[in-house]
Amino acid sequence: MTEFSNRNEKKLHLRTILIVSLAGLSFLLSLLFIVSPEASLKRQAAPEQENVAEDAPKGPELIRHDFKLAGNNTFYQIMSGLNVPGPEILEIAEKARPIFSMRQRRKDSVLTVYTLEDAVRRIEYKFSDYEYLLIEKTPDGGIFASKAELPNEIREVVVSGTIENSLYEDAMKAGADPQAVMALTDIFAWDIDFTSDIRKGDSFRILKEVLYVEGAPVRSGKIIGAEMVNGGKKYTAVYYEGNGGTGYYDGEGRSLRRSLLKTPLRYRRISSHFTTKRYHPILKKYRPHHGVDYAAPVGTPVEAAGSGIVKFAGRNKGYGNYVEIRHNNGYSTLYGHLSKIGKGIRTGVKVSQGDMIGYVGCTGLCSGPHLHYEVRVNGRLINPLSIKPVPDKSIPKKEWQAFAAVRDEISAKLLSDGTAVAMNAEIGNSPF
Repeated sequence: MTEFSNRNEKKLHLRTILIVSLAGLSFLLSLLFIVSPEASLKRQAAPEQENVAEDAPKGPELIRHDFKLAGNNTFYQIMSGLNVPGPEILEIAEKARPIFSMRQRRKDSVLTVYTLEDAVRRIEYKFSDYEYLLIEKTPDGGIFASKAELPNEIREVVVSGTIENSLYEDAMKAGADPQAVMALTDIFAWDIDFTSDIRKGDSFRILKEVLYVEGAPVRSGKIIGAEMVNGGKKYTAVYYEGNGGTGYYDGEGRSLRRSLLKTPLRYRRISSHFTTKRYHPILKKYRPHHGVDYAAPVGTPVEAAGSGIVKFAGRNKGYGNYVEIRHNNGYSTLYGHLSKIGKGIRTGVKVSQGDMIGYVGCTGLCSGPHLHYEVRVNGRLINPLSIKPVPDKSIPKKEWQAFAAVRDEISAKLLSDGTAVAMNAEIGNSPF
């Protein structure tokens, strides 16, 4: 019994060991084949993705064509060259008309056309610095026109500097552009003679609007405020839009416009006529009891210092070719030794301040090219350099508080040297 019992116990023990071993082996084998649900999902999804990528058909791509609109290369001719039927071209032009007339075109502009299998599908035409016309063909063959805009904004930018060589050169170095320089000289044309009175050490500060498109400056707009120090005297300009009108005023609310310009030779005319490389400094000399002589190159444009009626336009022995203008309040001006009189300028014609009336020359009793300029009041000759004409208008009392707020804001911005501040302004209401 004992031996049999021992033998049975040994068999039972071996069987237990075998069962445990087999269970352990099964567990280990199962670990080799167990995969997480995520891994299993990925493993199943991968082949499907590969099949989709391999099976997806690649559609034909649009082909881009750029055409320069210049000379005889018109919109109609370009479309005809792309085999677009005449009636369809007219339909495209008609759909585009409310946005932009295809009869118009900007200088050196480009028309972009996208075709698909030789058929026109899309047309783009940029007609401003940030706007473009978009014409698309719908799936049913219709034509849809719309206007799109590139990201844009107006920023206020300050440019300032000190004059070392010339206003134009130093302003450009400071970050201004020709448009801003010319606008500055126009603003202060009634107070400063930019052709001869600018000196080394004079300074300027300009607050102007600048159009930015896609983050880059594109073009200057109007000057909002400016300061000019000339010969130690400070001049201020504030742009103000009020019920009484829009324009530039000094810090006291007086209009910068006067009945007579400071000089009949304006910087804008001279710089545009001769270019900066050929620019000749104007030499000014007052001759007691005779007026002012401006030594300038032959052909320099001469402007009417004020609005009025041409009293005489012709020639005599002393003045040579000359023009005399009668203004309001008993004033009259005379421009002598002209090389020629301006087109359309004759006795009895009305002229506006700034109109070109002739060109500097050396006709009559003259020793060298110059403009002889006289101003008379009620027939009496006076020194043109001493005239202080009355301002065109002033800010009304009821608007003074509003004007003062604008003036103070502009003054503060002029001190923020070189900063660019984005404006919440609609470009449609700006000079852009």
